[in-house]
Amino acid sequence: MDSGTTPLQSPGFLGALTTVHFVLIAVLAVLTIIGIAYGMKLARARRQAARELEDAGHLEHGDAAVPEPAAAVETARPTPPVERTPVERMPEPAIAPAPAPVATPIPAAPAAADTDLTRLKGLGPKVAAMLIEQGVPDIATLATLDAARADAVAAQLGMFAPRMTKDRWVEQAQFLAAGDIAGFEARFGKL
Repeated sequence: MDSGTTPLQSPGFLGALTTVHFVLIAVLAVLTIIGIAYGMKLARARRQAARELEDAGHLEHGDAAVPEPAAAVETARPTPPVERTPVERMPEPAIAPAPAPVATPIPAAPAAADTDLTRLKGLGPKVAAMLIEQGVPDIATLATLDAARADAVAAQLGMFAPRMTKDRWVEQAQFLAAGDIAGFEARFGKL
């Protein structure tokens, strides 16, 4: 009287199992579509906010974080030209030139913050110690490396060698050595 089939092999069970799989696939597909639509909405809001900041004068033309798609560029409204009035120069007062002081160069000791190599993005204490061993003790020295010397130093960093080029440590160091924090943060993010 036994047909030799187990409950798992019965047609009713396999049909129910297949139906459950199809329902799960449908739910995941709907969630994926919702996620894509939400991401598109966020991207559109980001472009709009960048456009408003640019119109308000808080961003220069090339600083927008999200590039506009080609379709939006064609429909963008032109910005009205800014009218500028000429500034009249006041006449220079007649002052006798003072004798030029004798300039004695005083070597400036770098600030503690300018010597810390770990201020650079992607450079941790282990790599900083390796750079110091290679004769690069601070940010100012790293900023003065030419391409050949930078490649030679990177070659000695072992598995960290690609990071020097990828994270652009020399370029970061040039901004910090020049004291251009705003330029650094515009290019590499918050310090």
